[in-house]
Amino acid sequence: MHNIKKLLMTISMTLAFSCSLLSTGAYAVSNKTSSDVSSESTQKTDDKNSTSNSDKNSSKTDKKEDKKNQDSSTIKNEDVVDGEEQDKTSTKDDEVIKVEIIPHWENINGKLHYVTEDGIIEEEGWFKEKDENPDADNDNEYYLDENHAAVTGWNKIGGQWYYFNEAGVKQTGWQLINYEWYHLDKNGIMEKGWIKDDGAKYYLSDAGTMVVGKKYIDDKWYLFANDGKLQTGFYTYKGKDYYSDKDGVMVTNQWIKTKNYQYYAKADSSIAKGNIIIDGKLQVFDNNGRFIESEDADNYLFVKYLSVGNADCQFIRLPNGETALIDTGDVTTREQLVNFLNEQKLRKKGGKKLIDYVIITHGHSDHIGGLAAVLDNFEVGKIYMPKNAAMQNWYSGLKVNDEVSQADIDMLKYDYQIYKEAAKAVKDNGLKFINPTPGQYIDSNEILQFVQSGKDFGPIGSQKHMAEYWGINENSAIVYLNYGDFQGLFAADMEWTSEKDFWVSDLLDGKKVDLLKVPHHGYNTSSTGDFLKYVNAPVGIVSRAEDSIDKNTAFNNLVNNGVMLYETSQSKNGGISVYATEDNWSMEDASKDN
Repeated sequence: MHNIKKLLMTISMTLAFSCSLLSTGAYAVSNKTSSDVSSESTQKTDDKNSTSNSDKNSSKTDKKEDKKNQDSSTIKNEDVVDGEEQDKTSTKDDEVIKVEIIPHWENINGKLHYVTEDGIIEEEGWFKEKDENPDADNDNEYYLDENHAAVTGWNKIGGQWYYFNEAGVKQTGWQLINYEWYHLDKNGIMEKGWIKDDGAKYYLSDAGTMVVGKKYIDDKWYLFANDGKLQTGFYTYKGKDYYSDKDGVMVTNQWIKTKNYQYYAKADSSIAKGNIIIDGKLQVFDNNGRFIESEDADNYLFVKYLSVGNADCQFIRLPNGETALIDTGDVTTREQLVNFLNEQKLRKKGGKKLIDYVIITHGHSDHIGGLAAVLDNFEVGKIYMPKNAAMQNWYSGLKVNDEVSQADIDMLKYDYQIYKEAAKAVKDNGLKFINPTPGQYIDSNEILQFVQSGKDFGPIGSQKHMAEYWGINENSAIVYLNYGDFQGLFAADMEWTSEKDFWVSDLLDGKKVDLLKVPHHGYNTSSTGDFLKYVNAPVGIVSRAEDSIDKNTAFNNLVNNGVMLYETSQSKNGGISVYATEDNWSMEDASKDN
């Protein structure tokens, strides 16, 4: 009997211990479920960020229900947990319920979203953090896209450009973006054109970038320092002194009078120093550009860029008295050329006035047209023309059809006849065309030099019957002039192919250029941006008729590369004159084209 009682007591204790374990397990499961419910409620709130306000209210109702469930779970657990454990459980549940979500920006899947206790803000358009969170200590403005994310970088909104930093904040004032300065007004709108800031004037391009250096704006030239400020009065840029008027317009070919001194601004707006020819006199300036005195001019270099319509002709008189002609204009300007030459101080040979060197850059009639008249009226020493730039009979056998016009045939025939006439005159005068060698000096003092490549670039253009004719433009002779402070490049009728070869082959070999005779009369077949960057000339002269002046692609390339342009047809006395001493150079009889 005693053993039976002992056995029953053992079974009873075992059952009691098992029940206790089951009750403890029930509490643990209930507590985990409550936590999971809270987590699921939070997840549901996040998932509903793109829903309507009614959904948000529903979410809040769900939260209340969750709270009830949590409370219910806690009450059930009181049956199996003592007072101390009950207090601990109640505290933990209270912490889950009372967690406060402070409004903040959060990176979700690589996008910036504004998150509050109700989830992601579901707005689109302009957004201020302070409007949602009055305790925010900033007045930052953002723009939320269709996915309710803050935009960054450049964005066009309402037809205006704005910039937002990496945190999505709209920017104002000066901003350095990808190594370029921009200015955004007080509303954050990207500005263009003229602006004033802290007493200085700036100019912003159409792309919004701050302009530095020379800039052509509304038919006037301005110069901006490296910090973008418009320069006025006297200033130094890239080692040279310049002058701009009170409005910042660069002054050219003018005397400048101050209270105590006189100065002179040259064709590129730089200040003259040393000896320089102005108004036919040798003007002397000190090292600061202040005028000292006038003297009679002697032993200087003179270049005349003649106005011969849509043709080329430049006359050069070297300091030692030698003379050169680069091209001879058209047939229609023969008399003008002969009269001009007769007015010049030319040396004589055999009783006739002497032109020491004639360079025919290529055989088209607008370059060789005046040669026969020059040979009839003057003694000529040497005549140069590239062999691969001569005219040929390209019209023989051509007939008018869908591709060949009568005008094309007439032009080919006319140019060949003019060329033949010039070639006959050369032969009749006991001369011959000398094929120039690249790098060869022309004169005895080595001031003039051939710098073309000497390559034959072949036919160009889509018209097969005209391709050889236009191709000789690319084979033109190119002349470089180097005397004292003046360096010039006579680019004949270079076109895209020879221009590219010129800079790729580095044919200048470090030589600087002050004045560029613009290639091919300013047509769009020349003056490519890369060529102009390479030559880097501050001044250019275009030889063409006034009715051919055109602000075309070539023009834009020239001015965008800082080339101040002058037109031969707008000159006062039959062309543009350039005078150069060892110290300096000047330009006269010129009206700027830009």
